[in-house]
Amino acid sequence: MWLSQRRQTELEEAAAELGQVTVPGAPAGVALAGERRDVALCLPGGYHWTPKRGDTVLVVKGGAEGAPCIVGTPAGQKVPAGEVFLSVKNGVGIRLTADGRICLMGPVEITGSLSVNGKEVEV
Repeated sequence: MWLSQRRQTELEEAAAELGQVTVPGAPAGVALAGERRDVALCLPGGYHWTPKRGDTVLVVKGGAEGAPCIVGTPAGQKVPAGEVFLSVKNGVGIRLTADGRICLMGPVEITGSLSVNGKEVEV
């Protein structure tokens, strides 16, 4: 009886934990207590991101069978309260500031039309 209870406790996994991406893409492979394959990405609507090999990601296990799902990665850069910063590498990004400004960093490429204060700009 004691051995069976002990074995059951050892097999329980945490509901959420950090892991390393072993197979990039969506679905991905993640090393947790052991490697998990075909791990889904669960992201906010309209947000698109694919983890690369070696990324540290947060994996949450939910549902009846505890299916794992990657929900993000630990914050790498401090952002002032009330601001949003999207970036893929140092020196390139979009910052939405608390005072209403939009700051673009890095080369900017526009596909389509560009309007400034309601007037179209020829590019």
